[in-house]
Amino acid sequence: MLNSVAKPILLALAAIGAGGGCTRVAEPPLAPVLSPELQGARLLYQRPDGIHLRVLGDNQATRLVANGTYPRWAPDGQSFAFLRGRQIMLYSDGSETRLAEAAQPRALAFHPAGRRILFTDGKEIRAVALGDGTTTTVLSGPRFYELDVASSGDFLVATVKAFGYRVQRFDLPAGTATEIGRGCSASLSPDDRLVTVNLDGHERLALRDSRTGAERGELRAPAGLKFDNQKWSNHPDWIVVVSEGDRRDVYAQRVGDGQTWRLTADGDADRPDLFVKP
Repeated sequence: MLNSVAKPILLALAAIGAGGGCTRVAEPPLAPVLSPELQGARLLYQRPDGIHLRVLGDNQATRLVANGTYPRWAPDGQSFAFLRGRQIMLYSDGSETRLAEAAQPRALAFHPAGRRILFTDGKEIRAVALGDGTTTTVLSGPRFYELDVASSGDFLVATVKAFGYRVQRFDLPAGTATEIGRGCSASLSPDDRLVTVNLDGHERLALRDSRTGAERGELRAPAGLKFDNQKWSNHPDWIVVVSEGDRRDVYAQRVGDGQTWRLTADGDADRPDLFVKP
């Protein structure tokens, strides 16, 4: 989490790399081990051929699922949910299970208890129970594009499209909406206090108060890069992102000081989710 000291540090780092006009800088090399807490952390991400897993510290990634998108770890990191076309899927112990089907699915997230998966379906957010496949409607509203659920289960945040993209908080079960900010890439810090909002231009990620929308800090993309589809990991210090442009690779950003490391070299990665061992 950022404090009053960390934010000026991030602004200074951004200012150092702000020069250079429109010249694109060379992408950083693929990172080896980032720091002790990331040794063995597991990165899920999608490519055109399916969902891949890279254990940080290893050079090679493994494709786990063919024809899958939008992977999201379960709270215990032992399984993950994903989309296959209109189907809501679960991957566990090397097997795939179809859980539900939606008309217009775009995003999904595990409920913190680990017994339900929430997913967007056009202008609805629905949930499917892992035990018996029962599907219920959680809330209705604008068109939903991204989704994350608080660890308390009391609210969720979503990217919605209503007069442009914006991030909103929805308290449950009432569904009362609170504006967090204009932008996209809605995700929550593990303690539920901060929400990510990727601002216009995709060079600055605002970290906003999850209750009021007040800005509490920010992260900058390195000079010459733009970042999208940010996702807070289960660890408060780490957010994963995707670079935009000719190459789409996954990067990790450390929240405390804004340092950035490249985690993939495929050039066609998207929708990452990082699980750090507790």
